[in-house]
Amino acid sequence: MTQRMIFTLLVMDSIGHNFHGSWRHPAARNREFKGFDMWVDLARKAEQAKVDAFFFTDVMGVQGEYNGKRDIVFEMAMNVPIGDCTMLIPALAQQTRDLGFLYTSSVISHHPFVFARAASTLDNLSNGRIGWNIVTSANEKAFRNLGLPGNLSHDERYVWAQEYVDVTYKLWEGSWDVDAIVDDPASGVYADPSKVHDINHKGARYSVEGFNLMEPSPQRTPVLAQAGGSPAGLAFAGKHAELMFLSAYSLETIAAQVGAVREQARTNGRRDGDILFLQGMMFVIGSTDEEAYRKWGELEEWRSPEAQTAYFSSLSGMDLGRYDPGTPLENILDEIPGIQGAFLAVINAWPDGSKPTIKDFLTSLSLPQMVVGSPETIAGRLLEYQGAGVNGVQVMNALLPNSYAEFFEHLVPVLQDKGIMQKEYQPGTLRQKLFGSGPDISERHPAHGYRGMFC
Repeated sequence: MTQRMIFTLLVMDSIGHNFHGSWRHPAARNREFKGFDMWVDLARKAEQAKVDAFFFTDVMGVQGEYNGKRDIVFEMAMNVPIGDCTMLIPALAQQTRDLGFLYTSSVISHHPFVFARAASTLDNLSNGRIGWNIVTSANEKAFRNLGLPGNLSHDERYVWAQEYVDVTYKLWEGSWDVDAIVDDPASGVYADPSKVHDINHKGARYSVEGFNLMEPSPQRTPVLAQAGGSPAGLAFAGKHAELMFLSAYSLETIAAQVGAVREQARTNGRRDGDILFLQGMMFVIGSTDEEAYRKWGELEEWRSPEAQTAYFSSLSGMDLGRYDPGTPLENILDEIPGIQGAFLAVINAWPDGSKPTIKDFLTSLSLPQMVVGSPETIAGRLLEYQGAGVNGVQVMNALLPNSYAEFFEHLVPVLQDKGIMQKEYQPGTLRQKLFGSGPDISERHPAHGYRGMFC
């Protein structure tokens, strides 16, 4: 029996994200990112199509270099300029009723006390439709922009993240009892003071005395998402994630990564269904497979090879343009300060036991994201992904919003007819819509354990 998959639109409050150079295309509206109109129109159409959520990515530093220069970053608008999506989300939430909004916030971006209040505010404003993508940041420029010490190992970054989420969990789940809000004008009591508690957190990085300044939101803790292919990232996801974004390269590596995270989840007392797995895909749709491949070829003419190299370099925290393209990836793996998951995925999936090179990485990394063909072909491919353990898709774009317009018009009806995509929203919060459960985080999740801790 076909199970419905989750569909989110992977967006960034910027001109470009993954397909660098496409903003020059005559049909692209990417340069309109600074205003409301394009975003509001896209949100309304996404809700009409019954898309589950927008997912906003973010960066805190200019990413990427090409042969020692960052000129290409600005020339091709490579994730810069970039706005603050948390200022855009309330406007989109006000214009929609069911569409969810997941957004990225790094542990280096805000103090957890400040972030907890902001997330609670957004969740209240949207009536419970907010999710948080927890990232540790591998971008050394972001650390320097914020005056923070960088050069942290993967494990050190996740130790930091562990304390960060502990603080937010205490604020969201523990500082206000479930019945703390009385809201009784007759008695003159809005909140019962005996049911609001200081958390008095004292840790290696943070000391937080008080309580969340915003009252509990419909979900209390927003839906929690995480991505990361390193062992530390997979372990963190197994403990904390409700949504896991995959960086797998093939169906086999997807199945292995899903299995590894589920094993970690079970170790932490969670169940397989507590985590949903989403794979990033860029759909190129044609009335026939042949037409779709022609469209893909035309799109690729707008992609900047230099910008794409710089972007992939930014994932590693290294200027890959300075290396001999024939260098095996495994030779530089220990030098990579940034995101290792994408590199490991290519190494593990490379055929015939051969050793992929930097050139192989640069020319092939985007290929697994491209799902090209007629709606029927793409639907069949999605069922293959589902069989490997994928629960949903992060739908990426080459042209904004054109890629999504084609998705809504041509692919969504076929997916809905086949039961792969929902035809109607479930009632309630984002968590209720995704999991069919209550609005609160699962009692098996570590955040839930902070309820009642400070009474």
